[in-house]
Amino acid sequence: MAFHTQGGRIRALFESAKDAVAVIAPFIKVNALRSLIEVIPAEAHLRCVSRWLPKEIAAGVSDPEILDLLETRGSFSLSLVDRLHAKLYIAGDRCLVGSANVTLAGLGERGDDSNIEVLVETTTDEPGIAATLDAIAQDERVATRDMARAARRLADSVTTSAIPPGAPDAHWFPGSRRPERAYGFYTLPPSGFLGVADQVLLADLARSNLPPGLEEGEFRDAIRSLLRAIPLAKALLVASEDTTFTRADASSWLEPMSGDEFSPNDLWIAFVDWMAFFFSDQVMKQEIAEIALRRARLLG
Repeated sequence: MAFHTQGGRIRALFESAKDAVAVIAPFIKVNALRSLIEVIPAEAHLRCVSRWLPKEIAAGVSDPEILDLLETRGSFSLSLVDRLHAKLYIAGDRCLVGSANVTLAGLGERGDDSNIEVLVETTTDEPGIAATLDAIAQDERVATRDMARAARRLADSVTTSAIPPGAPDAHWFPGSRRPERAYGFYTLPPSGFLGVADQVLLADLARSNLPPGLEEGEFRDAIRSLLRAIPLAKALLVASEDTTFTRADASSWLEPMSGDEFSPNDLWIAFVDWMAFFFSDQVMKQEIAEIALRRARLLG
């Protein structure tokens, strides 16, 4: 066994395990994980902690299909931590901590394309490690089959989505006119043949890069945060008095994003629909002379 690679060092650690091992890393690929767990004694419980963000899965650095591999092995747990950045490999109270993800490049086993990584041996009793493990335990949630399917479906939609060409990378902007269906599509993304409207909604959700498994309230808060970051929304929401926004007011923002897939009017209507749906407590949609958004103090 090649102990000179990071993968070899991890396998050497795992071979000595008696009761339990843990693989904790944001990026875990199926083939790389298989190379690690094949040396773990069958009686040892395997704990995996990772994160599944659609854009990372689409980029090929993480696989929700590790659930299939773990189910085949048995005696495992798999959980997700959306803010995970730490990489830890644990057997008993011994652990390797550092920069290496569970990818062939991270393990140093992709030849000249391997990354330069570091893993330092320590123990789980070390205060910094113990604090990190506590933080992970507080944030983790169990990964399910539905979450794995949703993560893969959204990731596939990232690569096929028609993103408004002029949209700044820092700002997510919706193109769909069906915000009321967003949570349903997020929890169980449809597959097979989809109409154009459904494709656009799925693309919006994929580009939002939200992790799978959020409860409806968490999902709503996350979408509200994405919308609030759009300068158009920010200007409307911070207004201290009643004010009305029309497409003309938004033209300087919409024009650069428009193209063959989305006209300025398409983007404006989508924006109005999402704002009116997710900020129904702060704005309302008006359709008198033209579609507009009104910032108002709504009486409760």
